[in-house]
Amino acid sequence: MKSKCFLLFKVQFFNQVNVKSKAKTQVMVMVSMGILGVILAIYSYMIGYGLGSMGMAEVIPSYALAITSIVTLFFTAIKANGVLFAYKDYDILMALPVKTSTVIASRFLTMYVLNLIFTALVMVPMGISYIVWQGPGFLFYPVWIAGLLAAPLVPTTIATLLGALIILFTSRFKYANILTTVVSLAAMIAVVLGSFSLGGVSEESIDISAIKSVGEFMLVQINGIYPLASLFHKAVVKLDMVSFLIYLVISVGWYYLFVKVLSLRYKKMNTGLMTYHTRSDYKMTSLSAGSPLKALWKKEMKRFFSSTPYILNMGMGIILAVVFSIACLFVGRDQIGTILNMPGIQDVIGGVLPFVVSMLGCMSCTTSVSLSLEGKSIGILKSLPVSPELVYKSKILMNLTLILPAMLISSACLAICFPQSLPGVVLIFVTPLVYGTFTSIFGMFVNIKMPNYEWTNEISVIKQSMSSMAGIFGGMINGGIPIIILVVFKDLDPVVVGAIFTAAEAVLSVLLFGYLKKLRF
Repeated sequence: MKSKCFLLFKVQFFNQVNVKSKAKTQVMVMVSMGILGVILAIYSYMIGYGLGSMGMAEVIPSYALAITSIVTLFFTAIKANGVLFAYKDYDILMALPVKTSTVIASRFLTMYVLNLIFTALVMVPMGISYIVWQGPGFLFYPVWIAGLLAAPLVPTTIATLLGALIILFTSRFKYANILTTVVSLAAMIAVVLGSFSLGGVSEESIDISAIKSVGEFMLVQINGIYPLASLFHKAVVKLDMVSFLIYLVISVGWYYLFVKVLSLRYKKMNTGLMTYHTRSDYKMTSLSAGSPLKALWKKEMKRFFSSTPYILNMGMGIILAVVFSIACLFVGRDQIGTILNMPGIQDVIGGVLPFVVSMLGCMSCTTSVSLSLEGKSIGILKSLPVSPELVYKSKILMNLTLILPAMLISSACLAICFPQSLPGVVLIFVTPLVYGTFTSIFGMFVNIKMPNYEWTNEISVIKQSMSSMAGIFGGMINGGIPIIILVVFKDLDPVVVGAIFTAAEAVLSVLLFGYLKKLRF
């Protein structure tokens, strides 16, 4: 079983990282991932070092484990459907002479390894910062390494279990895919709202008299959010081997139990999710004709709403934007700093509102992957009697259809919550529209330059391709630069800065689209 599991894992992992791509693309992906990894590692070390400099080095183990587990839980939950469930080569794998539990273990191992890379980039630097301040003995090293290896097991399993329960519930219905998407979106929104509420913990909700230091206060919060962090803290700080063994047994045992239980219903769940129901009462009616652009646009819309991973991953930005803006209406201006754990931000947030909406909304960039998602049917698209420009327009229009309404809703909510002058109100609405247009065009440009048609799992395109990362992080950076400028240089007039950046973005949109029309895919 072990050898078969490893072989299946190796094939799946190589498909995820797209080893068949061109050498130039592989180098670009590796360099980009390396840069992001270095930035994450440096940032993690700085957090750990900062905690140590404030006399809170004992908080580092709990903090490192909790933060990696929460992030792993969130991002695994939105990609489990497509990696473990309803994946493209499901029928081929089920036809192989291997146990169902072996298939599950190999698919789970793929998610585990990818999450382990992120966990290592956080926990290794934070472990180094702990060593700098505490100077622990030899036993610390095997405990920290073993804890690091076990860290992704529980959050990955819980996230996958959540996906399994959703699929188990929805697979009984006729429109299983639609229902799965709706329930998954509801779960994602609940997680986002929960994170807001965690950020808004006030002193009144905690017995301050029972806490002797800020470090103990943080430990109470962290261990309350993630109980396993308490066991890991005792194992690292106090070298409590009983707590360490309990931590390992829970992590490994929970994973083993999950695989065994899931294997009992795995085939039924995937069959229910991948089965398509056809209408038996179809009647011929009058047919309507439309323009080629409308037909291609409708095709893109159907492609987006037929894929749960596509919706959850590329829809995350607009979900965050809408949820955050609506939440602001209820919590009020004075509590924004408490929610974000950034006291005083309410004094400057009015000037950065247009770019906050832009940054979040531009994270939803479907054009950065829509061309790659054509896959092996790209030849059909090329053979259609339409120009490449029309294809680009349909994909850009689809992304604008998705993000612009969400941006307008967010802008309206924030305009109500944070009253502005007339020019400020205009920018709150206009800036996100301009930024959304540029991001849609930029994503299309990136996908033309870095396509990937040789995929077997759409998750590898949606989440892990170079074009996807360029679209998501490009949107974040694009909207984040003016935010940083306004926060650092508080004396600048936010209306003038906003007008300059919005005008520049509009000019870049026109120029880039003009260049885009000359490209061929």
